[in-house]
Amino acid sequence: MIYNQITPLASLILRFYAKCFTFPYEEMNYELQHQYRVIEREAVTEEETNHVDQILTIINYYQGAEIKDLRDDYVNLFTSNQDVKAPCPMIASEFLSMYASHYDPDKISDSIWESGIPINPDEPIDSILNYLEYLSLLCQEYSESEEKYFNVELFLKEHILIWIPQFCEALYKVAQVEFYREVAAGLKNYLFSLQ
Repeated sequence: MIYNQITPLASLILRFYAKCFTFPYEEMNYELQHQYRVIEREAVTEEETNHVDQILTIINYYQGAEIKDLRDDYVNLFTSNQDVKAPCPMIASEFLSMYASHYDPDKISDSIWESGIPINPDEPIDSILNYLEYLSLLCQEYSESEEKYFNVELFLKEHILIWIPQFCEALYKVAQVEFYREVAAGLKNYLFSLQ
């Protein structure tokens, strides 16, 4: 990870991706557009502009989809019930139990509690929303101090990269609505750019 990649823009971009994993609702389109405008103003480098362009593509796919199709795909992708497991659970422990042989649920839960993540009470502790929001918070608080840099790098390596890129690959393969495919591609690309 390079120091200058952890900027206030990183915090804004991560919040945008977290918002994409909320259940679709009518006003979400306007909220995503507002986030885009704020992000666009902050982009300076060519690489940042490329990420902003990806975000605009994601918003265009959201706008072009029917809200019913977005909601149906959301439920089909991310929701488990007694009979069927979600193909892309947004919860690290569920996802890793399906896709990783090295999965240790106790270690993940302990690490999350020890990290001090401000938990969204409506989400499981290890949901992708909590992970992205916390990384966003770390980036927002980032300064040139070595300690802050270490916190961002450590959380990225120990909590984000162990499952979210693989989650994005699975999501890209099974999503029916192009919006979720673009979110998956954009998020994976952005997380790798932070390394």
